[in-house]
Amino acid sequence: MSTGRGGLELYAVRTASQLMARQVEALAVVAKHTFTADRMREQAVVTIALPKANRYLPLWAAKRLARIIDTQQIDILHMHWAKDLALAVLAKRWAKRRVKLVYTRQMMLTRDKHDPYHRFMYRHVDLFLTITRELADLAQDFLPMPKDRIKTLYYGVEQPPRLTPQQRAELRAALRIPTDRFALGMVGRIEAHKGQQVVVEALKQLMNQGVVLHLTLIGPAMRSDFEAKLKQGISEARLTPYISFYGSHPNPIEIMSAFDALVLATRKETFGLVLIEAMRNGVAVVGTNAGGVVEIIEDGITGLLFEPGNAVQLAEKLLLLMLNKPLAQALAAAGKTKADRLFAQETHYDQLLAWMNGLINIGRYSR
Repeated sequence: MSTGRGGLELYAVRTASQLMARQVEALAVVAKHTFTADRMREQAVVTIALPKANRYLPLWAAKRLARIIDTQQIDILHMHWAKDLALAVLAKRWAKRRVKLVYTRQMMLTRDKHDPYHRFMYRHVDLFLTITRELADLAQDFLPMPKDRIKTLYYGVEQPPRLTPQQRAELRAALRIPTDRFALGMVGRIEAHKGQQVVVEALKQLMNQGVVLHLTLIGPAMRSDFEAKLKQGISEARLTPYISFYGSHPNPIEIMSAFDALVLATRKETFGLVLIEAMRNGVAVVGTNAGGVVEIIEDGITGLLFEPGNAVQLAEKLLLLMLNKPLAQALAAAGKTKADRLFAQETHYDQLLAWMNGLINIGRYSR
């Protein structure tokens, strides 16, 4: 029911599509006129719209969802957004059909939830999936759930097509990347939390050393004032010729192979999906030493880490990649090997479906 348009919503759309490809009948219950609703329909997922509901007491919406569960003969109710918890639990309680509730949690947990309200809610969650081990540990500490119901399921991404040198050159030309310049990519919403200003400061540090590279920023600007301030800083640092604003791209993994490296500068990212997309493309990655990133990047083995907000250290890491091409190639190769093994889309959805099937088979005759 989220009205957002970020990774959480895209994951829900991708999950419905991938489960359908595995012969699962998928039905999306969405809020009207949302990004999620539009993308679900684009993927030929049948959608049913519910009106917005009170987060804590969504009585009417829950009764409607319960009727959908019964009439559509739903086996698994898969939720993704924390604000849908009461809606999902009440619908499960009121449905005549014995439905199982799976909750994929993508955002960090920040407080204990052993109060009476949450004890009631989480008692009805049959499987709680986290996208990192760190988040699973927090769930075990903070949530009133049996530990065997909490499991980690890393994101999985598709295998991008391998480009020939000619195709890669054409892609770089389309992105207006100079042929003789080290190309750095950054994918994510343009906002302070994502750290574009830190990357710009790192480029300024490099320019002061007489070193220039080309940065491409891919993603929509969330606040016009932040974007304007960022561009002003770029201009004052005389970096305008070396930084391109690409805007939104429907599937950034398709263009990542144009870059020599990709950076994630979020102060604390729950996971870091763009990193594994770059790694599956065979691109070297640099990320912040915080959050779920440290489960993806082994510093000096599958990529490089820098301390959040430390532009000087980021500049040092980028310079290392630029001056040591064998190292950059080794990091990229090791990163691809790890991503292909742990973060493949087919592995992710095969495991998700196996757990869902297990819930149905184990709990078909129990509430």
